[in-house]
Amino acid sequence: MYCPHCDEQISSYAEVCPKCGATVKDVSSSGEDKPNIAVNLLSFCCIPILGIVMFFVWKDDKPRAAKSALIWSLVSIVLWFVVSFGFGLLGALLGAMSY
Repeated sequence: MYCPHCDEQISSYAEVCPKCGATVKDVSSSGEDKPNIAVNLLSFCCIPILGIVMFFVWKDDKPRAAKSALIWSLVSIVLWFVVSFGFGLLGALLGAMSY
């Protein structure tokens, strides 16, 4: 089990995180907290806003899955901007050379 506040691995019987001192509720009752591959894949290649929405939905119950969804959606958005900027720059260079 992981602490929802500092993401440190702790005992499943712990009521207080030994690292940050926060009270820990039982995260395992709502399911295992691991990254969801389907949400990550959709966040990366199709619908980046899905990862951002899932972050806010899961951030208290499944902090590791929420963080993973957010990271994949942000990577997708940054990659989209880099590729768009690269094509714009390439188009400008090729357009300037044809005159």
